[in-house]
Amino acid sequence: MEDLLSGSAPRPIRRSKAVEVFSNRFGSLYDDEVVSPSGAAGTYLRWRWSHTGVVVVPTGPAGWALVPTYRYPVGAVSLEFPRGGCEPGESPLDAAARELAEETGYDCDRSSLRSLGMLHAETGLIESGVHVVTAEVSGGGAALPEEMESVTEPVWAARDEIMGWLSEGRVTCGVTLAALALALADGSSAG
Repeated sequence: MEDLLSGSAPRPIRRSKAVEVFSNRFGSLYDDEVVSPSGAAGTYLRWRWSHTGVVVVPTGPAGWALVPTYRYPVGAVSLEFPRGGCEPGESPLDAAARELAEETGYDCDRSSLRSLGMLHAETGLIESGVHVVTAEVSGGGAALPEEMESVTEPVWAARDEIMGWLSEGRVTCGVTLAALALALADGSSAG
């Protein structure tokens, strides 16, 4: 990273004590005791997911598929690529195929699954990374979302249409936006 910066890298904030304040099956919340580069003591909040995340960029003849998903924290429907977590022992590619099937009902050709890289959804709060995988959709049936998910039929859009949605502010999910950037950089098809 230092080769990308002109000059020196910022000095780190050091953790002096990890302080877990909440935990459930999804992850743990910490309010760590830290020391700033100036030497000042303070606290820093961070979330650690229990499992590595995965987001899948579904591609097909009509472009990319986004799933209208109701998101409780923002109280609104969000257009997003399917995503979730890797189960214990599950590879990111297998998790991507599973999440695609669960949230859209679509199958994919396993040989079409490709890793586009890793992203960090919120670097100021979440320490866990998210694998980005692209998949060519080959058909499927009904979505089987988890009990606490609220999704509807995927929406297919070509590159120009999605670019319009971006300029209109219709796609605001940070994970989807970052995955879309990696797909664009990769040249993954979008109709």
